[in-house]
Amino acid sequence: MIRYINILKLCTALVIILSSTYVSGQSKQDYIWFFGKDQNINEEGIQGIRFDFNDKPFQPVVATNGLSYDQNNASICTPEGELLFYTNGCAVANREHQIMPNGDSINAGLFFDVLWLGDCKNGYPGGQDIIILQDPSHNDGYYIIHITMGYFSGNDPSLVIENLKYSYVDMSLNNGLGDVTLKNIPFSESKSEKGYLWSYLSVIAHSNQKDWWIVQPDFDDNLFYTFLLNEDGISVKDSVRLVGTDFNRNSSASGDSKFSPDGKLYAYYNINDGLWIYDFDRTDGTFSNERSLITSGGNSLSFSSMEFSPNSRFIYLSNTDSLFQVDLWEPDLEDGKILIDTYRDNELDLFGTRFFKSTLGPDCRIYIRGGSGSKFMHVIHKPDEKGLACDFEMRG
Repeated sequence: MIRYINILKLCTALVIILSSTYVSGQSKQDYIWFFGKDQNINEEGIQGIRFDFNDKPFQPVVATNGLSYDQNNASICTPEGELLFYTNGCAVANREHQIMPNGDSINAGLFFDVLWLGDCKNGYPGGQDIIILQDPSHNDGYYIIHITMGYFSGNDPSLVIENLKYSYVDMSLNNGLGDVTLKNIPFSESKSEKGYLWSYLSVIAHSNQKDWWIVQPDFDDNLFYTFLLNEDGISVKDSVRLVGTDFNRNSSASGDSKFSPDGKLYAYYNINDGLWIYDFDRTDGTFSNERSLITSGGNSLSFSSMEFSPNSRFIYLSNTDSLFQVDLWEPDLEDGKILIDTYRDNELDLFGTRFFKSTLGPDCRIYIRGGSGSKFMHVIHKPDEKGLACDFEMRG
C-alpha cells in the first residue's frame, strides 16, 4: 500500500518547508513506510511489507509489523529517521510493534463493526484520510487527523463522512513508547447530506514553520474547508468554493489532492472532475489563480491519482491504464500534457498492476501502486525531467 499521508516529502535537493520546525534537508521523518497484509501466515506475527529509506540502496523487505493494512496508513519518525509510531486507521502501534495503551478502536463505529466485521487485522479503508502532525505546543505530542466512515443502512448514500476527527499520542508516556491519550474527538461536522469527500485530506506547514494548514473538501457547494492547527488546537479558518464544476457523483474516493513540495500550489484531481490547480498562501491559508485541465472521465468509476515532481514543475496523473505528465510552466495545461506510458499486462502479475495511487518518496522517486493483491509497484525514477526523460519503469 503506497502512503498518501507523508507529511514530509523530503528530498535532499529541496528547501525544506513542510516540517513543523526548521530542519536541514536531511530530516527523515517520513523514512519508514508500512503496508500490506500478512505475507507469510506460517510465521509468527504479521509479516508485512516495509520500506526503510535509511537503507542505501533502498530495497523493499518483508518484516514483522504490528499491524496489517487496507488503505489507511500513516507513520512518523524522528528527524534522524528512527521510528516513533504508526497506524492503519483502526489501531496505533509503537516502535516495538505493539498496540499502544488506548491505541485500539480508532475510527470505531457502525461502519467498522458491521461492514468491516469489527476486525482491525484488515486495517481501515480510505486512500488519503489519515495524517500525523506534530503538536505545535508540545514536542512529544502528535495529532492523528482521521476520517470515520458513517454507515446508514437504507439511505442513499449509505456511507457518509459526517465528521473530521483527531486522536492524540503523547510520546513522553510509557517510557518513551507513547500512549494514546485522546481518541476519536470530532472537530468539524459536514454541512452536506453527502458528507465530506473521501480520500482528499491534505496538509501543509504554515509559513511560521510551527503550525499546520489542513484542507478537506465537502460535497456541500464544492466547499473546501481550511483548518488551522496551532498551540490552541484545531479551528476552522475559512471555507471557499473551488473546482469550477459541481463535484461528480463518483468524485469521492476516486482521486486525491496534494500540496506541491515547494508549498506554493494546491492541486485537486480525479478523472471525472479533472485537474484543478491553485496558488496557496501559507501565511493566511488562502487560494488564488485557478487553473484547470478537464479530462474525459464522464461518470467513470475508475480510480485516479496525482503527484507533484520534487521541483514542483510537473504533475503526474495516474488514470488506471494511462500515466500522463503535465508541465505546470505551460500557460495552457493542455499544451503541457504528455502521455508517459499505458498499462501493459504481464503474466507475472496475477491481479494486474494498473496505475492506482501514487506518492513522492523521500528518495525523490514517485511510487505508483496497483490495485488489490498486486505484488508490484511502478516507479518514476527522475520525475523532475520533462517527458519520457522522467524514466518511468513499469513494475520497477
